[in-house]
Amino acid sequence: MPLRKSAALLGLILCTLWTHAYAHAVAGMRVFPGTLTFADPGVTDEFDIGWGRAALSGTPGDPAPYISTISLAESKTITPNLALTVGDAYQATGGPGAVSGFGNVAIGVDYGLWKSDSEETLITGAVNASLNHTGSGQIAAPYSVFSPTLLFGRGLGDLPSRLRMLRPLAITGMIADNVPSTTAAPQSLSWGLSVQYSLPYLQNYVRDIGLHAPFNNVVPLVECAMQTYTSGPYAGHTLGTINPGFVWLGRYGQVGIEATLPANRASGRGVGVILGVGFYLDDIFPHTLGAPLLGATPRTS
Repeated sequence: MPLRKSAALLGLILCTLWTHAYAHAVAGMRVFPGTLTFADPGVTDEFDIGWGRAALSGTPGDPAPYISTISLAESKTITPNLALTVGDAYQATGGPGAVSGFGNVAIGVDYGLWKSDSEETLITGAVNASLNHTGSGQIAAPYSVFSPTLLFGRGLGDLPSRLRMLRPLAITGMIADNVPSTTAAPQSLSWGLSVQYSLPYLQNYVRDIGLHAPFNNVVPLVECAMQTYTSGPYAGHTLGTINPGFVWLGRYGQVGIEATLPANRASGRGVGVILGVGFYLDDIFPHTLGAPLLGATPRTS
């Protein structure tokens, strides 16, 4: 696979994943903060803004072109376990042949399959779709993509006391089967994993180590965002990034920043950065915009 084409594909992967990144989910005492490259296993009311920039591989000796993305996404609960999502992203590339425009609009349905407060576990199923003819012809794919998705989160707060310093750890993950609307386009699997260490959990439920604002609300993490092609000329190839960073949690939202490092040679050689701001509508507007439309009494806090 040519390196430049691989890196360009990686940029498109990240553009798609950013559109689907949402904010926090809660199970028991555990808050799963929103990571920046794939959705978390929560069914919530939230609005998110993302920005990213990554260098693509260029000709040796020449400046590397880049790709920048701005994304918007919103999730709205219909019932406590059912939410509708919508998002889009604006993408611009630099260097020779620069193009810019909106990608296809992404819509989805999330349903909470399992929640255990005692085990700090969430499992959510989703069906997402990017709709053709809703984006720029220079940027958006000329076909739709349907993606049945499974997401999970597991906190380690139930570890024995001798391992209590590991209780702030949590893992989230996702896997999605991306099925294009035309057999001429390749099919792929998107998959991701994050490992998080919650300093708020450490301070409040394990041991107060004397951290003060803003550090007492920080969650350091590392996540990966990968895409493996299962058909077409790139079948068997995997592209993606490893992303170290952190998220700062507030009462009404969060701010996150991560570096993006190519996971393998095929994914390019450029290092990038992604930023995300999430607004917890269920906390900001618990009686109106943040409340499920059906089947629940609005929250009181």
